[in-house]
Amino acid sequence: MRKYQQLALVLISISCVAILLVYKSENNRLKYVLEVVNIFGRSDTASLIRIDNSSRYRNSVPYDFDSPLPAWQRVGADLYVYSAYWQKNDLEAGGTVVSLAVGLEQSIVNFKCQVQHGGKDVVPGKFLFSRVESPTGSVVAPNGEVFTIYKFLCKVKRDFGQPTEVVFTDATHSIKRYIPLRVIESKSIPQKMTMTACVDLNNYLELEDEFRKPSAVLQFFLHHQIVGVDDFIVYNSNALDSTTTAMLYNHGIKINLLPYNFPFDLANKQQNRLIIELDCLMRNYNAARYTFVGAINEYLYPNSRLRSNNQFLKYAGKVSSDVTQFTVTTRTICVDKRRKIFSDNLLYDVDARNDRPFVIHRPLDYNRTGSAPPELVKSLTVERGIMFVHRYIENCVGKSDLYDWSTTLDADFLQYVSEVGKELNKLIYR
Repeated sequence: MRKYQQLALVLISISCVAILLVYKSENNRLKYVLEVVNIFGRSDTASLIRIDNSSRYRNSVPYDFDSPLPAWQRVGADLYVYSAYWQKNDLEAGGTVVSLAVGLEQSIVNFKCQVQHGGKDVVPGKFLFSRVESPTGSVVAPNGEVFTIYKFLCKVKRDFGQPTEVVFTDATHSIKRYIPLRVIESKSIPQKMTMTACVDLNNYLELEDEFRKPSAVLQFFLHHQIVGVDDFIVYNSNALDSTTTAMLYNHGIKINLLPYNFPFDLANKQQNRLIIELDCLMRNYNAARYTFVGAINEYLYPNSRLRSNNQFLKYAGKVSSDVTQFTVTTRTICVDKRRKIFSDNLLYDVDARNDRPFVIHRPLDYNRTGSAPPELVKSLTVERGIMFVHRYIENCVGKSDLYDWSTTLDADFLQYVSEVGKELNKLIYR
């Protein structure tokens, strides 16, 4: 009888421990939700969106966009490499390293290359390179020197697992330079993020003060989080101080901070956009269905949240895979400092000249077609009733040709824009 009592006590103890573990697990989950948003007493869209974002993040393995960190590294005389990507062959051994590089126009490109596997096995490769044509013309320094953007390729026919570095050897001086490799992973379609944003802060300090305020920076990221952007890759991590970065993290915004120490002076920093765009497309390959490169004063407005029933996603999903990008209509909006939320600014400058189009890319299809010349890249224009972009500027004083953009939208689209603005107000100025 005593043995049965002891057995019963053991069973009861085990049951209590199990119940305690379950309670602790559920309590941690509840605390996590409460840390994300105070849901009690609120039924607004902002709460639901943040819970959706948090649960998506919690229920999936966070995608690592910032490892290894890229940086401009010298590989030869006036030749620098920013990042390198390993693409494994599908049907045979080996693969190709694609490196993004820049150099003076007169620089001699003459390298040998190897692919290294964890400091052990080294496989010799065949070095090739191609020049990338800039749609805005030559990349020029203030002193008149012209730069060329390259893709350095290192093709190997063998591999010993996952490579870690590509080694470039200057054929003239026999100096080896080691560039860490980012491995492009294979992902099935359901695992991919819907849309990511690559944020170009390369000319951040040259922007007007209004867009460099912490509240304005927070507004940019929160706006795009609300409309459905899944993740953010920020180029030029030095632009955001630790206080601003902590503020973004505290609001549940997923950001990947990348350095961008461009080695040359440029007459126009906008010319860096092409390099950032190339890296963004490689970094998002097999990670996101769509991505875009935007500045901190450029806001994307879809006519509904970017989820499966969104009109743009349905449209883009049906077009041919040889269409690699979608051009979105852009307006230049004048900012009234009395308005806290940028979407509350209604007047746009019809005469403003937009030097570059705003483009949404399909990274997988772009990288399949390779770096085709700009005139051969197939693009479609998105109707303004489906999606548009507002590029905000501060200096509109004295301009007469200003019009109210809200009169051009249908009622449902205008209502959605208004709802997004209201949620921003609650999240920033609560």
